[in-house]
Amino acid sequence: MKRTMLIAICAAVGAALIVSGACAAQDVTFAFVDFQKFAAKSTKAQDQQKKFTEMVNVKRTALENKKKEMETLQEQLQKQGPMLKEDTRNSKIKELGIKEMELKLAEKEAQNSLQNEQREAQEVFRRDIGKIITAIRAEKKFSVIFDSAALLAAEDSLDITDEVARRYDAEAGGAKPAPAAAKPKPAAPAPAPAKPKAPAK
Repeated sequence: MKRTMLIAICAAVGAALIVSGACAAQDVTFAFVDFQKFAAKSTKAQDQQKKFTEMVNVKRTALENKKKEMETLQEQLQKQGPMLKEDTRNSKIKELGIKEMELKLAEKEAQNSLQNEQREAQEVFRRDIGKIITAIRAEKKFSVIFDSAALLAAEDSLDITDEVARRYDAEAGGAKPAPAAAKPKPAAPAPAPAKPKAPAK
């Protein structure tokens, strides 16, 4: 599933990247983002894809183990079934039915969990990348920013993919809070005035 999720996310946000402004034709400026290039450039995006792939592998391994347990029990019944006591055989048949049900439930749970994870990742990606592209458009005074998938041809100078990837990676982990200002130390109390000495008698 190398980069499958990331490519799917990038494709899903393509339509959301067209930002237009009302301006005179001679003032219109364009730029575009290449999301396949973005997937190869962004360290943060690659880390996210790696985590998702690891999650897929964990769930796949768990399902394979359940399937092996069921297959082992099936083989035992086939080989030992005629020699087993009726109660023992019925108990193993019942156990096999339970394992088959557990496998089906685990497959459904894994599918739902991965779909939810992918959907949430898409929503976060759309939000984060949308903010970055909107900021770049405002700063550089672009009229429209396209997804490169919507373009037939364009000059390389209009490609802002590197800058989008750089800003996206810079936001990894969120902004660090500013260090708290040092509290001023309280002023030392003024020394008490010395008591006058009694006159000598």
